[in-house]
Amino acid sequence: MPKKIFENQEWHFALLALLLVLVTAAMNRFPLFSQGEFWGIAAGSWLWMGIVAAILHQVYVMIIWRIQLETQWLTINFPRLGYIAYLADYTILLVARFAALFFLAIANQDSMAVSVFSRWSVTFIIAGPFLWLLYSLIRFYGFKRLAGADHFDPAYRDKPYIKEGIFKYTVNSIYTIGPLGFYVPGILFASPAALLLAVFNTIYIWVHYYCTELPDAKRIHKPNNS
Repeated sequence: MPKKIFENQEWHFALLALLLVLVTAAMNRFPLFSQGEFWGIAAGSWLWMGIVAAILHQVYVMIIWRIQLETQWLTINFPRLGYIAYLADYTILLVARFAALFFLAIANQDSMAVSVFSRWSVTFIIAGPFLWLLYSLIRFYGFKRLAGADHFDPAYRDKPYIKEGIFKYTVNSIYTIGPLGFYVPGILFASPAALLLAVFNTIYIWVHYYCTELPDAKRIHKPNNS
């Protein structure tokens, strides 16, 4: 297996281990992160399911991206179905990641004394840029490109970076604006556990960016595409 498949991943797993230690310490120190249940499953279990979903999602993407980048194994052996199968897996894991966050918020709801007015006010404030990002992703970026189409289709490698919609005004919008969506369930349901998971997700996607996506982008895209 080519050595570059795991390039920078020692940092990925070291930072992940640190995040897991910090989450565990927070749960042990503050019982409110484990209060409540949904569908007979305790809030603490939903929190860990959300963390596992995030890890599975990002580790799966890293492995497929790197194998594809180094060997083109998926598109060589499964030229018609390889990328479709990856995209289906990517979508399922992404949905599972947000579903666990939502169910956790329900299980742990009202564990903070926050008024309904305050919840909706904050949600309204963060919803604006987040919805603009979603619109820009659909209108200008596309789900395939979001999922890493440039690792599979050489046609994407020469395309310029998107500079329309929200991408015209913010740098790296997916990672700076996108994480706002993680916080909506925790705010609406006044769930500290969901907010803790949101913080984990926010930090962990930046780990993915610096350890996997950025190194890959430097290899894939030409300098004049920026």
